[in-house]
Amino acid sequence: MKAQAVTYTQASPPSSELNLPAELSQLAAARTFARQAAAAYGFDGDGCYEFAYAVNEAVTNAIRHGLPDERGCIRVTITAEADRLTCAVRDWGTFKPPAEASSVSSDAAAEHGRGLALMRILMNEVRLHTSSGDTIVYLSKLRC
Repeated sequence: MKAQAVTYTQASPPSSELNLPAELSQLAAARTFARQAAAAYGFDGDGCYEFAYAVNEAVTNAIRHGLPDERGCIRVTITAEADRLTCAVRDWGTFKPPAEASSVSSDAAAEHGRGLALMRILMNEVRLHTSSGDTIVYLSKLRC
């Protein structure tokens, strides 16, 4: 299944939506989608990179730890406001907080579990909405 992007404009902020197959092979499509939105919004090269990197982390988490919809997809929505660009990454699983780090760590474990921390470093705001039927990570970057 190929990623399906739908772009639409409303009377208030423009938004774009990408229904992305929940497969790690689709991460490049998510990064491209985010980078293009950030560039269109007017972020410089560093801002575009940071926005796309944070979106990549959120999409990776949704694919690895969440559940896809009935079509096998997760949803990535980007909304532009006057002062910020926001990306919402939605999956249909229930968020489970990361387990406490054990005193013994393996090389494999050291490579995982840093996504939310990285998102918080790169973005001005990271919010997590959880319910019994879905998880949405909101990533916002302010216009400087």
